[in-house]
Amino acid sequence: MNFNKSINLKGFTLMETLVGVMLVGIGSAALFLGLTQSKLSLESIRVKEKAHQELKEYTEEIKSMIASGVETFGQEQPGGKKVTLKASSNGTPLIEGRLNREIRKSSNSGDYSIYYYIRTYITWEKTLYREKNNNIPQLDTLEFKAYQVRFSL
Repeated sequence: MNFNKSINLKGFTLMETLVGVMLVGIGSAALFLGLTQSKLSLESIRVKEKAHQELKEYTEEIKSMIASGVETFGQEQPGGKKVTLKASSNGTPLIEGRLNREIRKSSNSGDYSIYYYIRTYITWEKTLYREKNNNIPQLDTLEFKAYQVRFSL
């Protein structure tokens, strides 16, 4: 008599199935985390690009005013001039920046020219990366420093 039964097992055991499900779950969680982080980074880059564009236009406007002979630039609003960096689909501002300026006449001016030192900067709140435990807003800043010459012939 042959007591050794030939057992033909087909399929997976419960442990093999659970390990497979766990590995797939870990992989998909890592994938979704990566997608979320890349989406946040892309949004941050878009906001910074918009801030750069607004600051560049603001600086060029001031430089052209100086070159054309404007002496006074008006009173700056407290906290700076507001600009929208990101808006919702209906047009409400989600992220606002504040444009600021500092303009000084240089003491190195000549007889036929006046040199101006221009410092412009924009600040905005980093709402995308605010820490959960810390409600203090973190500000991001871009800054331009330039000189402009006004000729007086």
